[in-house]
Amino acid sequence: MKYIFLAVSSFLAIVAQMIAGENFVLFNFLDLALLLTAYWAIYRSRTQSLFVGALTGLLLDAALGWHLGYNGFGRTLAAFVIGHSWKRFNTADQPWVRFSIFAAASCINSMSIYLLFWFMQRTASGIFLGASLLQAVITAGVGVALFAAMDTYRRIQTDRAH
Repeated sequence: MKYIFLAVSSFLAIVAQMIAGENFVLFNFLDLALLLTAYWAIYRSRTQSLFVGALTGLLLDAALGWHLGYNGFGRTLAAFVIGHSWKRFNTADQPWVRFSIFAAASCINSMSIYLLFWFMQRTASGIFLGASLLQAVITAGVGVALFAAMDTYRRIQTDRAH
């Protein structure tokens, strides 16, 4: 049942990204699937976040009409970076560390896709890298705000329970 929930949430993140991207230009630079993967890496199991990253990447490849595996590899690598970095660094009171982790994961995701395109001798524009940097900054900013709100909500719920 857990894996069905993972698959459905991954599918909904991709659909929401595509619908919002059609209506609002800003959402073209916000990576909801990466934030979903980050959620699983931070608050759930890091192993399951690898699954979520691979699944969202494969779904995104299928939606974009790319060969399967480009986004799957990048998002799996990003899930590993987020999970490993979050475990290593003190992120509780330092938003700049959170921002750096999200931005680095987004850049690693984009750079791995760009390198895979290059290795497979497919055309990849240099504009892709510039847009990827903008996407990393916007995704990291939204991620810091979103995860700070979730941490605050968890603290409030924990205080009420005691």
